[in-house]
Amino acid sequence: MYSIPLTHTTLGEEEIEAANRVLRSGWLTMGEEVAAFETEFAQCMDIPHAIAVSNGTAALEISFAAAGIGPGDEVLLPSITFVACFNALVRLGAKPVLVDLESPHDLTLSPRKCAEVLNDKTRALVPMAHGGFPPDMGGLEKFAAENGLLIIEDSCHAPLAEWNGRKIGTFGLAATWSFFGNKNLTTGEGGMITTADDDFAARCRLMRSHGITRPTWDRARGHAAGYDVALVGTNARMDEIRAAIGRVQLARLPAATESRRAAAGEMYRCLDTLGIDGLVLPKPVHPGLPAWHLFWVLLPSGTNRGAVMDYLREDGIQTSVHYAPLHRFTATRDWFLEHGGLPDLPVTDAVAERLMTLPLGPATTTDEINRIAESLKRALDILQK
Repeated sequence: MYSIPLTHTTLGEEEIEAANRVLRSGWLTMGEEVAAFETEFAQCMDIPHAIAVSNGTAALEISFAAAGIGPGDEVLLPSITFVACFNALVRLGAKPVLVDLESPHDLTLSPRKCAEVLNDKTRALVPMAHGGFPPDMGGLEKFAAENGLLIIEDSCHAPLAEWNGRKIGTFGLAATWSFFGNKNLTTGEGGMITTADDDFAARCRLMRSHGITRPTWDRARGHAAGYDVALVGTNARMDEIRAAIGRVQLARLPAATESRRAAAGEMYRCLDTLGIDGLVLPKPVHPGLPAWHLFWVLLPSGTNRGAVMDYLREDGIQTSVHYAPLHRFTATRDWFLEHGGLPDLPVTDAVAERLMTLPLGPATTTDEINRIAESLKRALDILQK
């Protein structure tokens, strides 16, 4: 066990009571807790509609399908992201097109780099707020509007992040969210789709539950005796226990986010004071307010990252990499080789060798931050001798 894990799961008695409340009710499948969670989440994110689903991958796949993305369509996304977006697109028969980074200091989607791979098959782009840092949403909105493209945000790192005073998740057609165990708001598994489009929201609601027009909760309350199947869907419903936990987590989110920001500021000051040559620290590149899901760093060029991670592990400190580029995994590499060849992403490839994630969460203490920073400096001092 690590004495300083990558993140602390912030669950307490309120979440336990919320889960027990659902168990005592006798109704476990999608019902009034899910509906309440959706309403509260939409209000928190300043968006008209929120559709709760079983996980973040389902949120992506349903959003793409409801937007009509499928065979023959190309969708632009960064290579440094989680594989879920790639998987969702490939399962629908669409083609993920990976976009290089603008610079080592910005790990989000670049409008200028998107323009370099644009063609007449490009249908959409998926900005991902890596680590909770807002992409250039103004530039991406302009690029999408000029070229008739959809924007579907991957906002899983970014609840309460802002670009230029506007919340991440309110741009384009839709945004998708994950509530996995390490996220700023967690339900263990679970996800959400948000949108301002009434018709799109209605399609997503149908798709998450087999295309059925009247859910089980309506029929159980006597509001409907039967149902129709209006479109081909899947089972991606959220259950009541997760929704009840999510509501507690959502109520805590503003304070937890401020705690993350404070911890990130302390980590930044501590590492900056140590003056580690060649270490690149994260900071907002675009106007906005990060959610600080991750505290990533770029190690000095030529550093043996594995050796650094081993040293910190021996010190009881967990680290990770978010993320290895999509085009480097076995299955994804093979897919690209079969569909036109590997993408040329020189900035991404250079950054990928140096990228490492340090522990950060709302409960990370000043003592832990000092330990992390000092251990990293010792490791680099030893390796650079």
